[in-house]
Amino acid sequence: MRLIYIILLIVSSELQGAVKASVDRVKASYGQTIQLNISSDNALGKSPNLTLLKRSFKVIGSSKVSRPYIKNSQRSQKTLWFFILKPKRSGNLTIPAININGEKTSPIRISVTGRQTRTSSSEKLTRSKPVISHDIIVKATINKNKLYPNEILVYQLSVDYPDKSSADFQVKAPFIAGAIILPLAQPSYSKHKVRSKNRTLRTQSFAIFSEKVAYYQIEPAAISFSDKSNGDKTQQVTLKANNLHFEITPKANHNSLGYWLPSRKIKLSDSWQLPQQIQVGDSITRTIELSAQGINADILPLMSALTHKNVQIKLLDVSIQNSIEDGVLLAIRREKVSMTFTKAGNVSLAPLDIHWWNTDVDQARIASVNAKSFLVTAPSVELDSQMDSNSLVTGKLSGKTQLASVSTQARQVVSQGSVNGKSWLSSGQLNWIILVLFTLLVTSTSGWLYSSRKNKK
Repeated sequence: MRLIYIILLIVSSELQGAVKASVDRVKASYGQTIQLNISSDNALGKSPNLTLLKRSFKVIGSSKVSRPYIKNSQRSQKTLWFFILKPKRSGNLTIPAININGEKTSPIRISVTGRQTRTSSSEKLTRSKPVISHDIIVKATINKNKLYPNEILVYQLSVDYPDKSSADFQVKAPFIAGAIILPLAQPSYSKHKVRSKNRTLRTQSFAIFSEKVAYYQIEPAAISFSDKSNGDKTQQVTLKANNLHFEITPKANHNSLGYWLPSRKIKLSDSWQLPQQIQVGDSITRTIELSAQGINADILPLMSALTHKNVQIKLLDVSIQNSIEDGVLLAIRREKVSMTFTKAGNVSLAPLDIHWWNTDVDQARIASVNAKSFLVTAPSVELDSQMDSNSLVTGKLSGKTQLASVSTQARQVVSQGSVNGKSWLSSGQLNWIILVLFTLLVTSTSGWLYSSRKNKK
């Protein structure tokens, strides 16, 4: 009986773990949004039933992503939903149990403080309107409302103020939990007039990168300054920009490369330090550079192939940097490798391909560097042959030719008398043969000289 109870307990815990719900906050002010996260291991294409949820909350944004995984040696798929909720009233509210393919989440209690006002119904329409106070206009804009993971979101803060006021603003950057926020450039200033009064427009941009698929509310940028309009009393004033939100949607395609590069433009190039001739054992240096617009340099992938059957490849240096060019964020990655050749012959290096997603045309692209081949030769070997220092006497054969040196004859005898690198004769036998040949040569030459003189007489 106890065993059955344990088995039922395990099964029930697995069923409860198959679908889960969580929120980013359980206490919120009226008008503040709440992010609801739901995950299911057994959705099978079904969507959450939000009928009961919509009685107390308004769904103003949502996204979905599916992720494959292995469980108990079987391939499964986890489905994630992200909902941005706005409470319809204040008080103690409950996110009810949500049904997904016959399984339910646990209910979640939410405490909403504050009172509902008549103007709250139009809040969505005024979200992008500027904040005006102290004759200062503070406004924020973003370049997109929907974008891919790690795609750049440009957040621009503008402050329009009269020239007579203090321009000594302390600027607080926008904030999003889990996002990377980088300043794009130094503030810029421009002059203009409103009703014959001189004013200055101060603009500053920030780059925001978010990776997780979700709906995001931006904590707006703010400016702080000292207000001296009330006589000698100085008051510190903080003005926040208008509220903005955006959504990170799932990647447009999935691959096994391990990286995702959404960009407007990507450039890939390489350079070499090559000798005039490459021999086995020689090393050369290759530098690869990848530049991408609107990407944080930290996500640029490794480019160099570090294995080759005929080449020893070593990574010497890696550098990454973010630079700003004309207000555009440019990510740059450089890799320097050394290549030592271990085999003679024609050695080929495969082409280098970087897959990326062009956000302008919303299509996949490939940046490439062509394949390269090298002719590697065997190392040159100097053959230092030492020969006997004994010189042999030479004579005339026909009066016009001279006798070849004995050393040359010996070299020919050795080369003709060798098989598989082994000599037929020992050095003593070779010297004896050379002596006999020399004796015959002297005898025949003497006989020829003697007969020649006798004929002349």
